[in-house]
Amino acid sequence: MRDMTMSEILSDPLIRQLMRADRVSLDVLATLLRDAAERVDAQANKSMTAVVRPDHNNNALPKSLGEVMQTEAV
Repeated sequence: MRDMTMSEILSDPLIRQLMRADRVSLDVLATLLRDAAERVDAQANKSMTAVVRPDHNNNALPKSLGEVMQTEAV
């Protein structure tokens, strides 16, 4: 199943009904969704850059994805 786009979310009848019940405007929900997407993107970018840390010897890079996964799990 694919993720819904922002337009699909904001026009979905069930979501619109919940918004009315909770008295949430389109602007407020759109802002909330944009902010959440930015935080997710920032976290993903942070995770990607964490593989090579400036305080470590860059010549000692992990040789495999398994080593990267073990490093990130610590």
